[in-house]
Amino acid sequence: MNLSTRWWYAFAIWPALALAASLVDWSWRGQSFAAEITYHFFGDLCVVLAVTAVPFLLQRQTRRPEHLQALEAELHPHFLFNTLNSIATLMHEDVDAADEMMAKLATLLRRTMDRQGAVEIPLREELEMLEIYLDIQRTRYADRLTTEVAADPAALDVLVPRLLLQPVVENAVRHGISRRTGAGHIAVRAECRDNTLRLTVTNDGAGWPAPASGGGLGLSNTRARLRRFDRRCTFELREGGDRGAVASLSLPVRQ
Repeated sequence: MNLSTRWWYAFAIWPALALAASLVDWSWRGQSFAAEITYHFFGDLCVVLAVTAVPFLLQRQTRRPEHLQALEAELHPHFLFNTLNSIATLMHEDVDAADEMMAKLATLLRRTMDRQGAVEIPLREELEMLEIYLDIQRTRYADRLTTEVAADPAALDVLVPRLLLQPVVENAVRHGISRRTGAGHIAVRAECRDNTLRLTVTNDGAGWPAPASGGGLGLSNTRARLRRFDRRCTFELREGGDRGAVASLSLPVRQ
């Protein structure tokens, strides 16, 4: 029997018990039967409605992290497969670089496991893990990729879903930088304005194919996680002017 069911059973008999007590009290004090019933019935009804709402509010609060954890669990093998595939490709080109990339992947996974169970983390930790991922990609692409990460100090303590930025950056690498013949650049920026955290991931590569379609698993997962995190979150993809693409995310400030 779950929490809400137990509370329903407990409070379903409250009006009956209260009514019985009222009748005893009425018989002793000689009050008007109709007035006594009306007073106690409506008073007890308000109490019952208020108290029985508590377990549903609690379940609503616990359900959100559970959904976020499920979506994050879906993201992990997707990310791991793509990274290992990159290492396998690099093995045929530069064994030392592939070995270095594997070591950095182990570091990233260790950092991820250190926060196992935490579905929301401060942005500063998210950026620290993102920097390890970017280091992996810089190892793979060598002089073909440069990166920049900039965040306002006021934004660093804002809570975000864990591994929020990694799939967005991954798409920028795969569909932007990897399809570009020359060197490419990825910029990640974070700022707080009007009680809103604004995140942008910009690349000057080939852009995403058909950005309006919403992308693959990584981006659809990101959208779903943002909806679970807070309904006010937004996620937009657009072409980046002459070339490249821009991903814009906004989240209400929660610390």
